[in-house]
Amino acid sequence: MMFRRDALRGCLPALIAVGGGIGLGACREQPIYESTNGQFQGRASLQEREAQIRRAAASQSGWSVQSMRPGLVRASNSWRSHQMTVDIAFDIRTFTISYVNSVNLDYDGARIHQAYNDRVRGLERAIIQYSGAPGGPISSSGGGRGGSDAVPVSGGVVSQE
Repeated sequence: MMFRRDALRGCLPALIAVGGGIGLGACREQPIYESTNGQFQGRASLQEREAQIRRAAASQSGWSVQSMRPGLVRASNSWRSHQMTVDIAFDIRTFTISYVNSVNLDYDGARIHQAYNDRVRGLERAIIQYSGAPGGPISSSGGGRGGSDAVPVSGGVVSQE
């Protein structure tokens, strides 16, 4: 009887550690985030919106973008043993980022590893920033990166003086 109780006491710290590790791992899963009705800034054509999405994705770590059809691109992101793919549907005013698939992100149909949500939110912010200025994100000086891939702004130029 004493031997059994001592054996259980000896195993208890290991059981607590394993249970705690599982609990902490579960904390990294969250309901999946889908960016719906994201609002572009400024005016642009459908082709200019796609160029802005591509520049925004290029500004974030690991994203690659493939055109599917007008108004739809597929973006993938890979790091270490993880991979995720999203569709970005857009028109001249709005965009939506939707889950397509993932590898090693523990997706169960409703919840996914927080890294997925972090990367989708980062991409969403970058798209909004890159839609506000030609060639790059909005800055306090009002300028962008410019360069040969800059997309002209439709309409008149507004001075910030």
